[in-house]
Amino acid sequence: MAPWRPRTWSAWWSTVQPKTIAHPPTRVSLTKQLKSWVDFAHKHGIGLRQSYLRVVKRAAIIVGRDMHARQVKRANAQLKFLRTRLAGSSATSPAWSIIARIWRQN
Repeated sequence: MAPWRPRTWSAWWSTVQPKTIAHPPTRVSLTKQLKSWVDFAHKHGIGLRQSYLRVVKRAAIIVGRDMHARQVKRANAQLKFLRTRLAGSSATSPAWSIIARIWRQN
């Protein structure tokens, strides 16, 4: 058996290349993104008829609860609802399109 020796820093380096993993958007990132858009609109004085914050918050809670209960199909349906609210709101509403233009300029 070899005698004990302390590990040096160079022994901890790895030659394995880090992988770039594309994580799908989660309920947290989708709700944060929508909230940041709504805050941005309020900051710039753009009036919104619907901000979807209330329904998005409820959908995010349902996703967390369903994922915990391993009801993946039901949770994925709510994730789809979240993605639709985020993308659909920016595509159809004139206020959201104004927000998107100002957002891209900043």
